[in-house]
Amino acid sequence: MTLHVLFTKDGIPGWIGSEPREGSEPVEDMSIEFLAGHRRTPKGNWVARVIAEPVPPTPEEIAAEAEAAYAAALEARDMALRAALAAEADPQFFRWQRGEADKEDWLAAVAGVKARFPKPDKP
Repeated sequence: MTLHVLFTKDGIPGWIGSEPREGSEPVEDMSIEFLAGHRRTPKGNWVARVIAEPVPPTPEEIAAEAEAAYAAALEARDMALRAALAAEADPQFFRWQRGEADKEDWLAAVAGVKARFPKPDKP
């Protein structure tokens, strides 16, 4: 079976297909698995590619990722809290200012909104 391969500058198959594509080369009697695990040298020889093992994250990277996740969760919470306060508590505040409601009604609306949007736990 003939496959068509587009090689990177390092000789690694960057694209493999059954139909030709601009810049691709025909390759005879090689499987996709073989092509995915090998690269072609400038002389045309095939050598196995060394695929590096993933490096586990350092404690500093883990801490930074946790801090970034916390900051994102806090920002999302703050945006949702502001929107809910504007929609639910602010009208109560203005009713209270006009004498149409009690201060306790406004404070209850604020407390209800804040209860629905607790702060995320800090890592």
